Amino acid sequence: MSTISIVPGIRDFALPRREHGPVVNILQGTVLGVVLTALSYLIGIQAGWIDSFSTLEAFAVFTSYVCTFLCVMERRSNYPIGAISTAAYCLLFWQFDLMASMAINAFLSVYLLYGWFRWKADTDTRPVTRMSLPSWAASITVAIVGYLAVVLISNTLGGALATTDSVILAGTILAQFMLDNKKLENWVVWAVVNVFAIYTYFNAGLTLAAFQYIFFLANTVYGFVMWNNSYKKVQEDG
Repeated sequence: MSTISIVPGIRDFALPRREHGPVVNILQGTVLGVVLTALSYLIGIQAGWIDSFSTLEAFAVFTSYVCTFLCVMERRSNYPIGAISTAAYCLLFWQFDLMASMAINAFLSVYLLYGWFRWKADTDTRPVTRMSLPSWAASITVAIVGYLAVVLISNTLGGALATTDSVILAGTILAQFMLDNKKLENWVVWAVVNVFAIYTYFNAGLTLAAFQYIFFLANTVYGFVMWNNSYKKVQEDG
């Protein structure tokens, strides 16, 4: 009898939903992070893209996977995990002399505090909404201010801001601000950022990080669908 009751639980665990609760969602994200990080390494090694193991890169990639999953599940816990991940990426990019990317993550490590307070507790989380003209104006303004701040940090550290870095920088700040305010369209902006990140990090030799962004690109579709369902539910309940 115990076997019969456990099997449905396992199947249910493999199909993540917000209704599972915060603890289960964190466990699901952790398992998914381990699987995707290992899969990224295996594919990279088989394809000849990876010839060495970096503990720091693996940790940054793993925590980033967990954070992204919790974003899709609308879990506030994505923010402290995201802060840890961006700090790890900050150090990683510094080691590879990618000063602009390092500056972006240094900025986000602190900026994520805004999202933590903006989302509120899971039991009273901010609902998913659509962008309006004032929302676009506010988001673009924040992106411009953030862009100038990160450029200043990058220049101070002696980093050159390449064209693709500029797109990643401006797009990341814009998408993150939209995500912090739980705007559905943030996933569209993230998709554009991910395309440029894949190209940039592959060329920089950060194969595992670049490969991760391929998964992130696919995740923007999943995230959009999940948040759109949440948006529709709010509209129906309202």
